[in-house]
Order: sequence, then C-alpha cells, then structure tokens
Amino acid sequence: MALDIFSSNFWCIISTDKQAMAQVRTVYAFLGENKAISSYSETLEETRKLGYKGGLAKGCGMGVSYVLLFCSWALILWYAGILVRRGETNGGKSITAIFSVIIGGMYD
Repeated sequence: MALDIFSSNFWCIISTDKQAMAQVRTVYAFLGENKAISSYSETLEETRKLGYKGGLAKGCGMGVSYVLLFCSWALILWYAGILVRRGETNGGKSITAIFSVIIGGMYD
C-alpha cells in the first residue's frame, strides 16, 4: 500500500518535471516558472513525508529485531553461566552449544 503511494508520487514528480522541461519555452514565455517550481516542490514534499514514515517503520522494525536478538543471546549466556557454576557442564561445551544455537538460528 505505502509502496504504491510512494511510487505514484514518484511518477507524479517525474511527470511534472517532464512537462516543465518539454515545454520550457512556453513556461518561460508565460512566466510559469514559479508555478512549475511550486508544483514540483509540493509533490516532493508529499514524497518526503512518506519517506520519513517509511524510514521510521523500518527503523522500528530493525530495532525490535535487534533487541530480541541480543536479549536471546544474553539469556543463553546467563543460563550457560548458571550451568557452569553448578558443575553440570564446562565452559567449552557451553560455548560450543551457544555457537551451535546461534549458527543454527541464522540458517533456519
């Protein structure tokens, strides 16, 4: 949905630009530069606002993904430390298990 709106605004910008450039003599003859510039600027403004919203959504999504990733790594390290302190495993086996989980999670 948002991509359709963004692309339609993009094509509107190109259309406005093409019209002004193709008829540059007519625009110049009738002093239409200001109107062409304002039309182009309005279209750019709408696209800029959509870009900000899209960037915010992408940033929030990546932020949540990284929070979950690092919290899961912290949980794994914490639990491995508990197991090592209890003597149920040693450090080498726990690090091997941690890296196995991390690598397995990347390719799942």
